Amino acid sequence: MVRTSTIAVMVLILVLVTAGVLGVMLLLRRRGGRWRDFFLGAGTFFLFAMVLEQLLHQVVLRSPIGPVLQGNVWLTALYGGLAAGLFEETGRFCAFKLVLRGQRERITALSYGIGHGGGEAFLLLGMTYINNLILMFTLSNGGVLPPALDSAVRGLAAVPVTAYLWALFERIPAVAFHMSASVLVFAAAKQPGKLWLFPAAILLHALLDFTAIVCNAYLPLPALELLITVFALAVVWLGYRVYNNLQKNQEIP
Repeated sequence: MVRTSTIAVMVLILVLVTAGVLGVMLLLRRRGGRWRDFFLGAGTFFLFAMVLEQLLHQVVLRSPIGPVLQGNVWLTALYGGLAAGLFEETGRFCAFKLVLRGQRERITALSYGIGHGGGEAFLLLGMTYINNLILMFTLSNGGVLPPALDSAVRGLAAVPVTAYLWALFERIPAVAFHMSASVLVFAAAKQPGKLWLFPAAILLHALLDFTAIVCNAYLPLPALELLITVFALAVVWLGYRVYNNLQKNQEIP
């Protein structure tokens, strides 16, 4: 039997994530942000992280070194972190340098960043929860699922509600990181002498994912989330300093 509390929490998380992302974008709109940049961020994340990066994983993890990488958490974290950093930050750089080459207002970086982070939240968290909810409703209403799928859904239903709430909390530093990384890459693409911020963003992204994967294997969930939050706050501080040095927007006071 699927608990009503589990379904309710999943629905609540979907609503809060959607409202949070759209709420931030609406605030940015009041300062001159554009929906075009928001959707470009989401689309670029999908292309570079969900398509191109996955193609790399298909090749690498099916090669002879695949079992070696997957058999050691440190190597898994190193490979996964570098791949995510390289593809996602390169996607940002291409978007700012090519698609948004005429945009120099700094608010563009934030609008793009919330689209990138929001797109990740929707694809990795939202779509998963929507799929889980459909299966749970099917099971709750007497529907029949294949044995393996039935067992998996019942296992998800038995997960403590707090675990789902941690997934919601995790999105906050993740989105903050993506907005800050977008500021760094925007500066690298637009400001002379700031190109070094592009590889810096790649390394910061790789380090964040490396830390998350390794610590997930050794630390309890609250400690992991605290560590990731502290790391994200450090990147937010760096992004804030860079943002203040960017060309001012034609913002609405």
